[in-house]
Amino acid sequence: MRAFFNFALLSALATAGHASPPTANVELSNFKFTPTAIQLHAGAPVVLHLANVGGSNHNFSAPQFFAAAKLDPQSASLIHDGAVEVRGHSSVDIALVPGAGQFPVKCTHTLHSSFGMKGSITVRP
Repeated sequence: MRAFFNFALLSALATAGHASPPTANVELSNFKFTPTAIQLHAGAPVVLHLANVGGSNHNFSAPQFFAAAKLDPQSASLIHDGAVEVRGHSSVDIALVPGAGQFPVKCTHTLHSSFGMKGSITVRP
């Protein structure tokens, strides 16, 4: 299964004409995501670059989005309960092929989403 997924991901990259997939940059800070609305294309490989510019830890919780995506095995190992933890002043890259849909995203740390740390991901067919 893993070999098939790696082959499929490489095939998708070659078909898209990219040596490496484009990067979608998302900045995590106290208490927001920038941008708050992320736009992607279904079936188009992308690297989600999550950069925490704040000193405290945050996460990028989007369980429905990650469940609908095809993830490279290394990236999948960074996702726990639908969320990626990003320590203060660090970044995490998640390589994936998104599935179509509209998905909420938030930081699940105590009160962070209440203070405005939430957004959406739109993946167009």
